[in-house]
Amino acid sequence: MNKRGFTLVELLAVIVLLGLIALIAAPAITGIIKQSKESLSDSQKQSIEMSAKNWATENMSKLPSDGECIIVTLSTLKSEGFADLEIKDPKTNDPLNVNIKITREQKQLIYEVDPLNAVGCTIY
Repeated sequence: MNKRGFTLVELLAVIVLLGLIALIAAPAITGIIKQSKESLSDSQKQSIEMSAKNWATENMSKLPSDGECIIVTLSTLKSEGFADLEIKDPKTNDPLNVNIKITREQKQLIYEVDPLNAVGCTIY
């Protein structure tokens, strides 16, 4: 008798093995994706900070005095050509909308992307 094909038991064994492989691999893949999104988010924040520094170089008259702060919006950086027009949040894929706080302390500029406190700052 010539046997063609697989038995039901053989097919079930293959399906169970594939299920086990998927069960083991899925959390690892999910973790790698999450880590890469966080890394991209950090990279974007560094890029936005660099854009704000470039903006500050071109707009020295708008920079704050000692002890004061200003807020530069991402939309300002985009409209003046200092930032990419298509920056999206890697976690939600929504357009990114962050602010950059520039503070002058002891004649040094401090840049803070998406600050928690921006009370009393001038907005650009």
